[in-house]
Amino acid sequence: MDHSDLRQLSVLERIDLALASRMLTPGADNEPIAAAQRALDGVRQPGVGDVLFLASLLRLRGFVLADQDAADVLGGRPSRLSPVTQEHRLLRGLAECLQRIRQRAADGREPDGWFLVELFRTMTTEMPRFHNNDLRRGPPWDALLYVDYPAPDQLRVALDRFEPEHYYRDAAMVFQALHPVRQGFRLFWRFARLAPFADFNVVIAWLGLNAWLQAKGFPLLAAAPGDSQALVRLISGPPPKRLPLFEARLLASLGEVA
Repeated sequence: MDHSDLRQLSVLERIDLALASRMLTPGADNEPIAAAQRALDGVRQPGVGDVLFLASLLRLRGFVLADQDAADVLGGRPSRLSPVTQEHRLLRGLAECLQRIRQRAADGREPDGWFLVELFRTMTTEMPRFHNNDLRRGPPWDALLYVDYPAPDQLRVALDRFEPEHYYRDAAMVFQALHPVRQGFRLFWRFARLAPFADFNVVIAWLGLNAWLQAKGFPLLAAAPGDSQALVRLISGPPPKRLPLFEARLLASLGEVA
């Protein structure tokens, strides 16, 4: 397929084609099943992009964080970020979250609500104020205007149903008809509006999106400068069906220009 033919495909079709081409590229053993598994393992392997991904999560919550500072913390080197700072502690917890996401994806398991609670606990392990204080007891501290959040006494039931079997509390016919990338953003939207934690709900929702992408064989999708405002608009609006900005970024992460 030449460049002009690619341009006639949608961004999602080009993402699928890029992933399929990786899976169909034989290795020395010339076994297609082995090639497909290598491709899946490849998108779940630790890499140089992990630092950017983890730092971008904290930027979503408004932290001002340089990539080099994050790299020093995650590499165990002396850093401008003191070990007592929130950024240092959260980065260490987020690194463990990423390992858990990859392991769950490798086990062939999609995320669910209680796995995301586990990620929150892991992220905040070194944050004393969140010990035994994960599910919120009032409105979320990071609440958005004009979003109607469930009452605290509704959260456990909602988390029980935040799973693939219940389409993450979405409409079955709508969810099933969507491409997996768009399904992941529906998961993100619904978890962000569930907001079960006192804080960092968008951060955990973004981790949930990436846990879904990894389970489906897609690479990590890092947040970028300006995403905080874009995500506020997304969460405050109706459930998303098309996400050109993020779909194009995912395609670019696979080495193809949108």
